[in-house]
Amino acid sequence: MKLIIKLACVANGVNLRAWEPADNKAIAEFVYLEIGEKGTKSSDGFTIRVATPQGLKNLSSLNGIIAERPLIIMDEYNFQYLWKWLEDIVSSCEGDTWSQCVENLRRYFDWEYDNYNYG
Repeated sequence: MKLIIKLACVANGVNLRAWEPADNKAIAEFVYLEIGEKGTKSSDGFTIRVATPQGLKNLSSLNGIIAERPLIIMDEYNFQYLWKWLEDIVSSCEGDTWSQCVENLRRYFDWEYDNYNYG
């Protein structure tokens, strides 16, 4: 099944394509993605933190931990490099079924249904 990114925005809801950080060398933002099968309207939500070394240094720690997975670290923020990486990863996560695709995507992103209690 062919996967595509249907929506990408930073945590405050700004479209990732339009988002400009104040400092390209100091970011630590959560990026929200809607990923689904090409040619359908359905998608699921996935998140990843995009950060630079300086952006990570600027974060406050909690019990000595400054960041958890999922995380991608860039030298400095560059939309084209990030978008290419996202598209390549999403493409590499394709499978025969949606369940297989989600299993693959969860290696790189948090899925909106992670830790969901079905009971």
